[in-house]
Amino acid sequence: MTEKIYTITKKNLFDLFGRLSGTHRVIVPYEKGENFHFADFDPKKEDSIELGGIRQSQPLKSFINPPREGMLSVHNEGSKPVIIAGVKGCDLSSLMLQDFVFLQGDYEDPFYSKGRSGTMLIGNDCTYAKETCFCIAMDGAPYPKKYFDMNLSRMDDYFVVEAETDKGNSLISSFRMFFAKASRADIDKRQYNRDRVSAQIKDFINKRGTKNTSQIKDAVMKNYNLTALWQDFASTCVECGACNLACPTCHCFLLFDERSKENFKKRYRVWDACLYRTFARVAGGANPRKHLYERLRNRFEKKFDFFPKALNYFACTGCGRCIDACPGNIDLREVLKGLVDGKWNKPPND
Repeated sequence: MTEKIYTITKKNLFDLFGRLSGTHRVIVPYEKGENFHFADFDPKKEDSIELGGIRQSQPLKSFINPPREGMLSVHNEGSKPVIIAGVKGCDLSSLMLQDFVFLQGDYEDPFYSKGRSGTMLIGNDCTYAKETCFCIAMDGAPYPKKYFDMNLSRMDDYFVVEAETDKGNSLISSFRMFFAKASRADIDKRQYNRDRVSAQIKDFINKRGTKNTSQIKDAVMKNYNLTALWQDFASTCVECGACNLACPTCHCFLLFDERSKENFKKRYRVWDACLYRTFARVAGGANPRKHLYERLRNRFEKKFDFFPKALNYFACTGCGRCIDACPGNIDLREVLKGLVDGKWNKPPND
């Protein structure tokens, strides 16, 4: 069982990142206050690198399918391949949907394909959870299960390393001097840590009464006309699109042309958001979802009805980013509770 599982010290791991930086763009998570964010590896900032904790503020899609991307050419000569380390399970599981949308249709998106194939993903176990984490309710876990090339599970001053793909095995083979074989005690300790964080998330889920995928099934369409619920939650929405932009599975985009001073047009692809007023507007100005509550409803219908039917996948990883990002305090978990219950009475003011 331990044949393809190794250990590496923190010092050797950072030495490895430093060596890889010569041929790759290496992206790692940094700690900033109570949050974590991705940035390029800097050996001078090793003390603030956090390969543990919880998910980062930016979703993984930011690097594979950027928020703004030029469409003139898919080729970017001289660009380095990318290694992203510290990717949590909730982000990695989103790739099932992103790959379905951009790679598995009638046409393969060349821009996404290039970003996907040119990126090595090093997963990372969560070492604790926060109250807005509910990945287990969405059939996930606080550690990567798939879509990683290599995974790091933080112990004390070292990591348990598991290679999943040829990319991961090749990296270990090329730098074998940094890695040691994992022992049974290492594997057991990793499992203990995973069980501990899983229990923490289950406790959060139970205390809030967060619904799971088996309970959510068909709830959106059964209560599609529960207008009171949609209108109540939409009443605090400011149409900022933060929930869409922070979500690892949201994938909608729009194209626009920009004319430069030299009269040369540039075409860009940028992220779009279904909460924006103009999202569903068509030629001539008609808008089938002109009311805000209809746009909020559309977001839930897509995530919790359309994709489960099309892909057998709930398009929510339970990362909780949308809850943290919403200035209107709209809690996805509370919306789902109202839908599952099939009734909605606005709670009294505190």
